[in-house]
Amino acid sequence: MYRITNGIYISFAHHVRGHSGPCISLHGHTWKFEVTLGADELDSEGFVIDFGRVRKRVLIPCHNLLDHSLAMGEQTWLKNHAHLAPIGNDLVKSRVDTLGSVGEQQTGHEGLLNGARNEFPGGIKVTVFPFSPTSERLAAWLYQLAKENMEDGRVKVLKTKIFESLHPTESIAEFEPYAYPL
Repeated sequence: MYRITNGIYISFAHHVRGHSGPCISLHGHTWKFEVTLGADELDSEGFVIDFGRVRKRVLIPCHNLLDHSLAMGEQTWLKNHAHLAPIGNDLVKSRVDTLGSVGEQQTGHEGLLNGARNEFPGGIKVTVFPFSPTSERLAAWLYQLAKENMEDGRVKVLKTKIFESLHPTESIAEFEPYAYPL
């Protein structure tokens, strides 16, 4: 089997609802999202699939959704969005001191991306997932997104990896269905 892996770095913060340790606090990482695809036969151009198609269909939409956002689960969003708007307004208004205006709203992803969406309380970017965004859940979410956008009769999504932190130690979550006997 031929395999390719394509990845993208994304800087965003998250909150893990109910966490027993420090992830209860809002905190950020420079994450790396990776998708590994495979095929028994190459296409007519000699590829499993062109890397540009993986970036366009999966990785860039993930970047647009998450870049410089605060990721949280739906339950946290529902309980806290009203509190985020005044904070967002205050943070965005700080641009007046440096720019003379509030500037333009940060861009995001239009609509849903595999159940996740952007919200902009007070002008700050929040990414809302239907689950609390742990690395493990993000890996499974990325797998489903890649499967929906990349698989055809020839190409299969083999696994996805989420690198939550790279320095000083690597912390990685993978999703690979049926990798081991059940």
